[in-house]
Amino acid sequence: MKKLFLLSFCIIFAVSLVTASTVLAKGGPPKKLSHGSPQSVGMDEERIDSIDELVKEAITDGITPGAVVLIAKDNKIIKEDAYGYASKYDMGKLLYNPKKMTIKTVFDLASVTKVMATTQGIMKLVSDGDISVEDKVVDYIPGFGNHGKGDITIEHLLTHTSGLTPWQPAYLHATNSSEVLEYINDMELEYETGTDRRYSDFSFMMLGFVIEEVSGQRLDDYLEENIYDPLKMKDTMFNASDKINKRIASTSWGNGYEYKMIDDPNFGYYVEEDADDFEGWRDYTLNGEVNDGNSYYANNGIAGHAGLFSNARDLAVLGQAMLNNGQYGNISLYDEETVQTFTDIQHSGQGFGWERNQSWYMGNAHSGEAYGHTGFTGTQVIFDPVYNLQIIVLTNKLNVGPLESGSYPGTGNLSSDIAETVYEAMNK
Repeated sequence: MKKLFLLSFCIIFAVSLVTASTVLAKGGPPKKLSHGSPQSVGMDEERIDSIDELVKEAITDGITPGAVVLIAKDNKIIKEDAYGYASKYDMGKLLYNPKKMTIKTVFDLASVTKVMATTQGIMKLVSDGDISVEDKVVDYIPGFGNHGKGDITIEHLLTHTSGLTPWQPAYLHATNSSEVLEYINDMELEYETGTDRRYSDFSFMMLGFVIEEVSGQRLDDYLEENIYDPLKMKDTMFNASDKINKRIASTSWGNGYEYKMIDDPNFGYYVEEDADDFEGWRDYTLNGEVNDGNSYYANNGIAGHAGLFSNARDLAVLGQAMLNNGQYGNISLYDEETVQTFTDIQHSGQGFGWERNQSWYMGNAHSGEAYGHTGFTGTQVIFDPVYNLQIIVLTNKLNVGPLESGSYPGTGNLSSDIAETVYEAMNK
């Protein structure tokens, strides 16, 4: 017995030594983020500093009241700065005491939710072997198969090729997530599945429902337990107003934009319903309540397409985990193959959830492997694995109010200019 125990111990000890030597040979666990200077990662500090003027010019031009910019290279945060105001206007009136932007300010991420929440959940389930992107949605939600939707796969949803309409005001017909699912189940296809790509919020709402069905948890609970808590992302959550109201950037003056989308047939999408029949329109400046109507009104703030709140530092932690192929320190979210598959070009020039080659906000100097996403509220994230680089540009542009046309100023040019400057700083 003693010989058997000794032999077992020796085997375990030998395996441990091999494992330890392998880790050491690879440089140890994937590094966490730390702070460093531009010079420490071979970048030109003067050019990085010039980003300040780009942001200040955008604020002066009325593009946004404020912004937070974070740049990380080779696991080092080389720039993390706040500009302007997190809250400047209240229903069009200049605040007597505007709230200053800080690096800890939390933003309504809008559609960045699609990649920093929902896609993360799908990646985790795929990596754990619980689902495959080739699975049909009806394998998990049978009622979804109505009106010719039976062949839609998770892949179709991730690449916006499902045939589901881009947008409709589900909140005119649903007041909770269960009713939203019924609404989508009864929805007819706008085009034949797989024949086109039309960016669709409903595709990502369905992905959220798939995560809930497979995991047996509400979307926010699953993501908190499996993604955010392990990475100690304490400022990343849905329904942020309940928890950290004082640090949140204000967004729009009510929901005038979506009112116009319903009311004006030449603005956005044709909607048969009358906007004035809806009694829930918000008539106050939004702070901590998700701007998106289908998320707020119909899904109680928790949805696969919009609703996540976060700050630049938390997003950078998750971004670094992506760049580390699913690892962050001793935390393993998903395997390298999953990261590679989801960020590779899969259909119509985009990955699974992730956008590729979008020069309008990524600039023109990024590598061919860069991926990212934007949000309606003025949020942009760019990750470039070739350079181990992150560019995060968060703004609260909706708080300046709509233009005369009813639309809002764009922050794509600002993000693009910042990105171009970052790449120039690498190629000094």
